[in-house]
Amino acid sequence: METISNQELSVSISALGAEIQSVRDVRTGQEYWWNGDARFWSGRSPLLFPEVGRLWDDTARFGRTTTQIPKHGVVRKVEWTLVEQSETQVTYRRIGTVADFTVFPFSWTLEVTYVLSARRLEARFRVINTGSGELLFQFGGHPALALPDCAEDRECAGFVQLEGDLTHFRLVGEQGCVRDEKLPLGEMSEGLVPLTVSRFAREALIFDEGQVKAATLLRVDKSPVARVESTAPVWLFWRPVGENAPFVCPEPWYGLCDYEHYAGDFSSRPFVQKAAPGSDWTGGFSVEFF
Repeated sequence: METISNQELSVSISALGAEIQSVRDVRTGQEYWWNGDARFWSGRSPLLFPEVGRLWDDTARFGRTTTQIPKHGVVRKVEWTLVEQSETQVTYRRIGTVADFTVFPFSWTLEVTYVLSARRLEARFRVINTGSGELLFQFGGHPALALPDCAEDRECAGFVQLEGDLTHFRLVGEQGCVRDEKLPLGEMSEGLVPLTVSRFAREALIFDEGQVKAATLLRVDKSPVARVESTAPVWLFWRPVGENAPFVCPEPWYGLCDYEHYAGDFSSRPFVQKAAPGSDWTGGFSVEFF
């Protein structure tokens, strides 16, 4: 476990999955991050690669090659190598293995760098194409923020205020894939999403096509807790179905899960990213804590 810190925040990260474990206010002791209680969800902030969400029938097609890739990819539950650390910055690396190649037939190296500045934590993603052909992939963040006002006797645990040009949202369908239907925003027309059990009855709210630029977690009184920002073209907001879980995941995705019944090539999946041989791709997200 590595820790980076300053006078404002202390952040702990595990080499297992290069996953953020804790973000704590140094002065008040407030914990901003979800604690991974397995009664609800044991994750905290997994990294999703080479695909985000689910493939239809877990099947990926690369030309004439067909493989099976598990939900959210292959790097969440494996050890990453610590390559650099300072008081306020840490970098991990993961190099694709022979086992990875059997399900995702490309050569690649991943790096994630966490940078702490004042009350802002930045996650920088880097994908390096070490192969001889074009690299096709998706990459996603899955940060989980604790809900300080969540209680069993309280219907609403807070709100998420979305920033951007909102036009529609999508829902999850069969096999955890996306329904090919754009839904009207309704009560979310002003970008305010109530964190209620009923609002997340279909598992997640999906905003694609670059609609969302940032999302701020608000307490019940609408005071800010944390603001997540990213250039990702897709954002997914998730809480466990049927549970008044004390966290919410505002997930910036450079990609999207398959549409229901999709049987095409991996290259035609929604929002697939590309890197030429010998080049790299960068993305990421940041969180400002209030």
